[in-house]
Amino acid sequence: MSRHSPGGRGIVPLVLGVILLGTAGLVLTRALSWPEGAGPLPPEPGAGPRVQAVLAQLLLREAGLSSRQDPLVLVTDELNAFLAGYVEVRDSPVWPIRVEIDREGVQLGGATTLGRLVEAGGGPTLAQLLPGSVAQRPVWIAATGLITVMSGGRAEFVTHAATIGRQGVPVALFWRVVGGRPRALLWRMPRVVERIEIEPGRLVIYTRHQGTGRAAPG
Repeated sequence: MSRHSPGGRGIVPLVLGVILLGTAGLVLTRALSWPEGAGPLPPEPGAGPRVQAVLAQLLLREAGLSSRQDPLVLVTDELNAFLAGYVEVRDSPVWPIRVEIDREGVQLGGATTLGRLVEAGGGPTLAQLLPGSVAQRPVWIAATGLITVMSGGRAEFVTHAATIGRQGVPVALFWRVVGGRPRALLWRMPRVVERIEIEPGRLVIYTRHQGTGRAAPG
């Protein structure tokens, strides 16, 4: 007589099915949960113009019109205010974005909807299958990376981690889900910039000595 009855053999796939469904439910719940502190930030008066002043100083150094060699600093609040008030990126999966800077790197995050994610990753036909309330469910997505200054006056945001809600996902899968890596993550950079270091809450920009031309406002 067999030690395993037919009923007993049927329990195994049932248990496995329950475990898989439970795991999928947990992943989905984490993906639809917003991280702590996510959401829009209150504007900080004067932060945008301070970023413009840093960019102007970079252009002066690039043209040899400034002899300054001190590092230039951009803090998180200033970057967020500048992006919100002065910049628009049309090919980004999410806009506006929110910047966070810590020891892990620069995090670019923002809110989208489940419907937009499904449409970007699977096409409009698949997105239309979602009920309206589900399609409008807000989802927070974020990519974390470093800023690499390359030769030829270019810089690139190199992603090393990504999350959807609270769920970490492989970077390659993340870009597939959001519809592709935005072209804006590779941009022109003044050649005078030597490197950009990341410190908690701020970016520190170091420049090369270009030599100076005629007298300029320092």
